[in-house]
Amino acid sequence: MSASKRLSVAIVLLIVIFSSFAAVLIYLNVGSARLDISFIPDRLNSSPGEIGWFLVEIDTSEEITTYELDIQTNTSIDTDYVYWPQTPLLEVFLYPNSSHIDTCIEVEVTLSVGDLIAHDSAFMLVWNWTFDGVEEVIEKRDVFIDYLAANHPELGINETTSWTPIFNCAGILIVGHYLFKSSQWEMEIAWHVMIQPYDWVQVYLRPRAEIQPSWAGEIESWSTDNQTIMEIEPPAEIYRPM
Repeated sequence: MSASKRLSVAIVLLIVIFSSFAAVLIYLNVGSARLDISFIPDRLNSSPGEIGWFLVEIDTSEEITTYELDIQTNTSIDTDYVYWPQTPLLEVFLYPNSSHIDTCIEVEVTLSVGDLIAHDSAFMLVWNWTFDGVEEVIEKRDVFIDYLAANHPELGINETTSWTPIFNCAGILIVGHYLFKSSQWEMEIAWHVMIQPYDWVQVYLRPRAEIQPSWAGEIESWSTDNQTIMEIEPPAEIYRPM
């Protein structure tokens, strides 16, 4: 075989090898593309006039620049959502009314990013329940707000912060729970329904663009004259009644 023919064969072999290698890389890249979503939690309790507040964690290998979101429920109910791109994270809200009492509402979210599609479902049970102690809960909340304004001004929480109250404890429990939602924060207040010195109050804060709470504090006994707030370790996850 002449030198020119050997050179031509070598060039053809190199082209075949390079093409095969490129095809493998393309296949591996496509195969590694990932999009998964998970409700946090996947079930909760609510009551008429309140808000069912879910988080939806997004696990993806792709940069989300554009997306499509579809929220479906098994019964007619108002829904809404907020997308936090820096996490990325979704907050999904359901708004039950009296027509939903004793109904288990299934909500399914489908997220599409390019050619990738992910979906997950969760459930909300609507109890026939009301709560008339919000004034006392707000009193507890405001003690913590004053503390945060004085000791953690970097959080931007003070007496001017606007909060939406959300009852988070349908049913009779030894520990009451209440949520407050601002434009940037979730505040959860828990109180032990006991007499002093066992009537503690705890609060956690979650930046709404994050999954886990980042700050927590406690008053050892609410009904005593000493309402000193001690900073404690934040819980590992949010609280929702199930």
